[in-house]
Amino acid sequence: MTLDEFKIELKNLIYTNQNFVITTHENPDGDAIGAQFAIYLFLKGHGKSIRIINQDLPSNKYDFLGLSDKVETQISNATNQIVFMLDYNERKRAGQKIQNLFENCKQLICIDHHYKLEEIPNTIFYIDTNASSVCEIIYLLLQEEIQGFSSYWKRKFANCLYTGLIYDTNNFANKNVSPQTFTVASELLAIGADNNLCSLNIFENRSTDELKLLGKTLSTLEFHKIGRNVSIAFYITTQKMLKGCNADMELTDGFSKEVKPSNERDVVIYFRELNTDHYRVSLRSKDLNVQKIAEKFGGGGHKLAAGFETEMELKKLKEKLVELINHKKNDKFQISNYK
Repeated sequence: MTLDEFKIELKNLIYTNQNFVITTHENPDGDAIGAQFAIYLFLKGHGKSIRIINQDLPSNKYDFLGLSDKVETQISNATNQIVFMLDYNERKRAGQKIQNLFENCKQLICIDHHYKLEEIPNTIFYIDTNASSVCEIIYLLLQEEIQGFSSYWKRKFANCLYTGLIYDTNNFANKNVSPQTFTVASELLAIGADNNLCSLNIFENRSTDELKLLGKTLSTLEFHKIGRNVSIAFYITTQKMLKGCNADMELTDGFSKEVKPSNERDVVIYFRELNTDHYRVSLRSKDLNVQKIAEKFGGGGHKLAAGFETEMELKKLKEKLVELINHKKNDKFQISNYK
């Protein structure tokens, strides 16, 4: 479906329905939260009844957007609604607590920029894997529709989308940035997005507890070499570290971007210990398709940035990842050959 075709279907659903739910994947990041809040503002501006329902609450760093208090984690009385799925396209990624949303909804609307894995009945999809972020897509979908909004409403809408844009591009440093990304960023700034405000809150305003936790996390860096060609970097945040820093796991939002792939690090793997032998894993690479690795564990993402959650003893998990990367480091694993 083209962008214009999707716009027509989207507008029809919005203008002919009153009750909406907006959801995203568990452990929501800046793109997911920015997209949810922007859709919320858009629907609110059209007098709709809206609930934001997630498995997890957003990190405190997104409080500056002024909508964190709208996020619920209970799905009671959420039936016969139009449900937005933002920044994911597999129902399991929403988290176990809110799966009933998909069984009791009137219609699903999926907007994403990840490789599409699941066919979901009663769903209209718009997925653009070339987009830097879901926030970029949402701006392209709604840019004409917000022209009649007040300056105040436009600024709030623009800040939400700009937050997602800079988060998922790592402040325009990632390979997912295109000329279109800069055009969208420029137009968001023109309607009121505050670059300084968004950048400070996303990348710089860190608490002392977060800095201490980051320091302990980075101190775990270790490296594994596969032959002469591939170097893997591992690092981890453990439950013991969280307790020692009086911190919650939400403070690790963004830690997966702290160690970047480089000429010395072909693949970077970050572990977050959720419980004993239970980990959330982020993979990043400069030229290897880590999405294929994540899929082996039931996860997904992008070619150069992907993730999954698994229950496995850490030593065995590392060994399995090294084995998979070693097996896939031939031409079939290269981005240029990915289909």
